[in-house]
Amino acid sequence: MPPVRLPWTKLPFFFDPVGLRADVQSIPSDAWVPHFNPQDYEGQWSSIALRSKSGRSNEIIAHGAAGEFSDTPLMAQCPNLRAAVEAFEFPLKSVRLLRLHAGSRIREHRDRDLGLADGELRIHVPVATNEDVEFVVANRRLILREGEAWFIDFSQPHRINNRSSSDRVHLVIDGTVNDWSTALLDRAMREIPTESFEPEGISSLRRFSEIVFDDPQLQSQLLAISDRRKFLDAVVAAGAERGCTFENTEAEAALNLRQHEWMMRSVCA
Repeated sequence: MPPVRLPWTKLPFFFDPVGLRADVQSIPSDAWVPHFNPQDYEGQWSSIALRSKSGRSNEIIAHGAAGEFSDTPLMAQCPNLRAAVEAFEFPLKSVRLLRLHAGSRIREHRDRDLGLADGELRIHVPVATNEDVEFVVANRRLILREGEAWFIDFSQPHRINNRSSSDRVHLVIDGTVNDWSTALLDRAMREIPTESFEPEGISSLRRFSEIVFDDPQLQSQLLAISDRRKFLDAVVAAGAERGCTFENTEAEAALNLRQHEWMMRSVCA
């Protein structure tokens, strides 16, 4: 049985991204609706349901029991997406397409009830993505390629930055753990390598934390700033002055994790 704290794993599936994209392109542009958590993103983040509690494609909330969800009319109109969904033999809940528009970002957050310990599964199948999309979970960048399938425990801190000039689209499948999914995750965890690495910004932030640790004057200057935004701006500026380049979002992720203590200790240990 896979550990309940399995952070992520690539799964033994591959779906033709050309067919998946053809289905997405067949969906009318006005069918997409903005994500319901505007505080979690900058720019545009939109979605459409292939399976929802009401059976409507514009209801994109994923919470509820598996038996409460049913296919929307779009599921029947998208045969390649439907085939991908049907490959997963666990009780289905919400099935959505999530589109992070070019130049947009999802701020770091947690979906605290989406872990294996909660009996929940969320599968991501990238439909359209590229190397300029940064998908960071627990301060590790995951490399998700078109047509692959991934389990990710989204109760961990995660953020996404679409630095590219094209939209990123994922098929997102929610469901509940059963014997089939347990065996699948166990096999994937043991047999399938998953590529991840520390983002450069996090490495730079780690180096900067060591500089701050050895500089009491800089510590005092930074800790004297009570305004959160001004504090983050000052941290980024102080890092750049010392050859450590990182973004506000990366500094904020560390701040969320450790609050001000991260400046005097290691970052993301």
